Amino acid sequence: MMKSETVQSLVESAKIYQMVTERLDLIDNPAKEELTFESELMELILEFYSGDETDLPVEKLQKFSMMQVMYYLQASHKLYISKTLPEIEQSMAHIQRRYYETPQILDALVLFFNHYKTHFLEHIRMEERDFFPYLKKLHHAYTGGLSGEEITELLNNTSLNQFMDDHDAVEDELRNVSTIIHTYSEDEMIPLPFKVFLNQVELFEMDLRKHAIIEDHVLVPMAQKIEKELRERF
Repeated sequence: MMKSETVQSLVESAKIYQMVTERLDLIDNPAKEELTFESELMELILEFYSGDETDLPVEKLQKFSMMQVMYYLQASHKLYISKTLPEIEQSMAHIQRRYYETPQILDALVLFFNHYKTHFLEHIRMEERDFFPYLKKLHHAYTGGLSGEEITELLNNTSLNQFMDDHDAVEDELRNVSTIIHTYSEDEMIPLPFKVFLNQVELFEMDLRKHAIIEDHVLVPMAQKIEKELRERF
């Protein structure tokens, strides 16, 4: 039993390591001189992903710039769209091909996941279209790239409060997948493909939860600090 638990722990650790580090290739950082931050930032994030949700190393992460944290979160978005969602959909398609004789659970899963994907992609589009560009403008203003008049206009027309009001917890909805599967199946009767699908979704849910914590407790406070300093100056 202990051996099985150890193997399971190692498997989960390997999955988390791959899940975090594969974002390195997706980081789109135009300031190439800042790329040295990656290994240290990834170590802190790996530490956070592997531990309890209350163990976010906020003080350690604050040594990095707002833009560096944002680049990591943007890379996460790319990973979700290019790999995580397609892999989950592939597992769901496999289940549909093999277990078409149990339409009740399949219909519930397909209906839920298609609805969730639409909602999730809209959430990402909002952040990529509005939230992250605003942070880039804040950074540009803070580093002297905008005139006083441009900064005043920026702060008068937009604020972080607008984004936070529209910010919803998309990760919470994924818990419904587990509920759907267990509603229609006894634990010991769940076929392996369903278990694989469930494992993928639970890992994705955990990833999104950690992603949201970094965004809410590291990135947003950094932006709020910059916004406050700019408002005091202008």
